Amino acid sequence: MTEPSPSTLPNSTPVKPAARRILPKGAIWILLLFSTFALCAALIGISWRAADLARADLQSEIRQKAEIEARTLAEKVEYALRLGIPLDGIVGFSTVVDQLQDGDPDLRFAAIVHGQNVLYGGGLTTDAIGQALDRATQEDTPPDIITRIPVVHDDDDINIVDDLAIVVGHDRAALMRPVTDNLFDIAIIFIITLALSFELVLLVLTVNVALPIRVATRVLTNVRERKFTILHGQSTRDEIGSFMEHINTVISRTAHKAGIKPHREREVKLIGVRLLAFMFVLAEELARPVMPTFFSQITASSVDGQLGAGIVMAVHLLMVAIAMPLCSLFQERVGSLRMYLVGALLATIGLFGTAFATGLWDLMLWRALSGIGYATTFVACQSYVLDATTDKNRTQGTAMMVSGIMLADICGPAVGGIFAGHFGENITFLTGATVACLAVALAFFLMDNMVRGKTPPPIPTRKAFKAMVANRQLQVLVLFAAVPAKMILSGFLYYLTPLILFQSGATMAETGRVIMLYGLVALLTGWGAARWTDRKQNETRAVGIGGALTAIGLLLAGFMPQYAIFACAVAMLGLAQATSIPAQVSASLKISSEFTRDHGTGPVLAVLRLAERLGGALGPLLAAGLSLWIGNSNAILCFGVFAAISVIFFEIFIGHVTPNPDKEPAVQKDVS
Repeated sequence: MTEPSPSTLPNSTPVKPAARRILPKGAIWILLLFSTFALCAALIGISWRAADLARADLQSEIRQKAEIEARTLAEKVEYALRLGIPLDGIVGFSTVVDQLQDGDPDLRFAAIVHGQNVLYGGGLTTDAIGQALDRATQEDTPPDIITRIPVVHDDDDINIVDDLAIVVGHDRAALMRPVTDNLFDIAIIFIITLALSFELVLLVLTVNVALPIRVATRVLTNVRERKFTILHGQSTRDEIGSFMEHINTVISRTAHKAGIKPHREREVKLIGVRLLAFMFVLAEELARPVMPTFFSQITASSVDGQLGAGIVMAVHLLMVAIAMPLCSLFQERVGSLRMYLVGALLATIGLFGTAFATGLWDLMLWRALSGIGYATTFVACQSYVLDATTDKNRTQGTAMMVSGIMLADICGPAVGGIFAGHFGENITFLTGATVACLAVALAFFLMDNMVRGKTPPPIPTRKAFKAMVANRQLQVLVLFAAVPAKMILSGFLYYLTPLILFQSGATMAETGRVIMLYGLVALLTGWGAARWTDRKQNETRAVGIGGALTAIGLLLAGFMPQYAIFACAVAMLGLAQATSIPAQVSASLKISSEFTRDHGTGPVLAVLRLAERLGGALGPLLAAGLSLWIGNSNAILCFGVFAAISVIFFEIFIGHVTPNPDKEPAVQKDVS
């Protein structure tokens, strides 16, 4: 929590705030920037050299492919001449070229030429083909790679036309397309590596430096005030830990002489929940780009492929919707650590089973099991955050967990698309199962068991539960914010976006990059949005802003369904969710403050999560139905209209939510 500014203290004169620097002061930042630029320069040089080497190999491969295509056309022309068809009576050449272009998008044109005269052409007009052939003879590096195959036959009864040939032209830019795709993959892996490195460094420094120093500061301040009531309990096996153990010994002796019994004090490892949230979401997100097509292939023998994929995804989200509120009710009795372990184990089993599914019914079973595991781990992480924060910093604490989820949204689809493109869909699901299994081991170290809610609150009476559900502001928040947000997330981002991009010719890796924008934007903007929300203490305003951004992005994608517009819509959805989702949790608890004071946060979060996940389960079904009925672009437009109507009704009916300054402080004061 932030301390009061000097201008708010009694008997103090206003102090002009110092101007903030763009970068922190110090030589370490100069060294960091120099190292980053040096690394980027080295990568650019290596990539450029690799591109030159790859171009030579790719050009030979394109020429081999062009010779095969030209030989195919030449054989058809020779066969027509052998049948006695005169050269000027050949028909259907352009149709054959169109068929070749369906299998080879880099093929620009093909033609039958007599000397330099174009007799028949396909792909381009005869004049355009003639100009391309002239450039090939006049320029050193023409825009087309030209391959020429002569037309010959040995039948003496047929009048042979001399200097008759098939000419095939390929786009020279095709030489760079595979190189560019690989460079995109390298860049994505580079970004992901930097993000993961940052997360690991943040975790190590926070656990081993920041938290021990914070507790040491409190201990030494206590000693300075001659109280000797607390000991350093943040155990570390380094210089800080060794030093504070000596201090603890001195404090214990002094306290014993004074008849005081000191207690050990330590900080909660709230930063650990960030990595745990990242792990369990990454396990699911790795296969996100291939889910619609993979599920369609498996279920095609039972139902329509698109409908089957929608059913399987809806079952997964429905199980999340059912399990999440149930887990919220029992979390305070079970504990976050045990609940996380159970959920990660269930997710591991479900992902392993999905990789080897053979039909609709067993696929639904494994996805349902994965949904239960996802819900359980999510509730465990969220409850851990709520127990370790207060009203003053709850949005920031939730944003810390959400940032781990968003980082997984960045890494998962991008890495999963690369994995699926190189190793196949099954291996991608097996990789996710391995990540979920690793999360089980990490939970023992990262999730502090001291954060367990207090004594379990009494079960709410029917009257209290009815009063909570009948809260008008909570109803508005659920119906016009929580449900639409998850419905749009699952229907638009997870179903329609991969489907439309695949149909437009995008590869798995390209689709993963677009979906990756959602998490990237949310990760970069989420912390700032959460700080603004906590400072203003106006969570409902943040929810409304998120809904408006969602509506604008979807309407743009619906009116202009192009690759770049889709990328912008996905980025705007990431910004909207980063602004809205953490604020929804804080707003729901603030709206229901009277209920949570007597019965805890579990029932409120159970209602919120149940409504959210029901909306998430309806999203793919609604998207599949709309895409079959009115088409994919119009389906997105319908989602945009729905988002706009929802945010308008939310702003009209939500009213004003007053802050609750009298709330009791929780275990942790600072978000770390």
